[in-house]
Amino acid sequence: MPLPGARSAPIAAMRRIVIDDPPAVDLRIRRAAQTAPGRAAGRALAPLFPIGLPAGYLAIAYSTAHWLRKRGVGGSRSIIISAWLGWLLHRAVKVVLIRQRPLRRDARVRYDSFPSGHTTGATALALTTALVLQRDGLISPQRAAALGVGAPLLMGFYRVVADDHWATDVAGGWVLGTAIALLSLTDSPNMRRAPRLVRRAKRKFAE
Repeated sequence: MPLPGARSAPIAAMRRIVIDDPPAVDLRIRRAAQTAPGRAAGRALAPLFPIGLPAGYLAIAYSTAHWLRKRGVGGSRSIIISAWLGWLLHRAVKVVLIRQRPLRRDARVRYDSFPSGHTTGATALALTTALVLQRDGLISPQRAAALGVGAPLLMGFYRVVADDHWATDVAGGWVLGTAIALLSLTDSPNMRRAPRLVRRAKRKFAE
């Protein structure tokens, strides 16, 4: 007869994986970020903080989805899914992977460092939105790249110079957010625009 709790012991052991001391690259990047220019950048980018919270990027997702629906453009479901998955999946990873945040004098010790939630949410939403808008011809490929790549890079940079995350936390957020964006593209391309695009192409060809 098994001992009481023997069956649940392996589950408890697998439940959490502790990430020990940060690698040398994290320490080097943190030292560079905590110079005077880095701290000044952190203060300048502080308005990004509420945008990277779940309430911030969920509100942006629903507003964007509403804007698309009013114009009869597809992709609203994908955008909303990306925002919710950005929140739920990064929280799920943090339950399993335990890592201490950079220790600051003015902050309490926290063990929810990996991955960066701000970076995960921003990457998932920005990349999904960029792909949807560019796919349906609402923005150019250049603007899509600026949104889908630029916004996540800026948010990740902010989380490092604000000394809230290690650089590898941000890298993990980029990877997870990109995977979420690719999984979230469940809407088919907007078919209402297709006839207009075909007619436009025919006119250009005729010219």
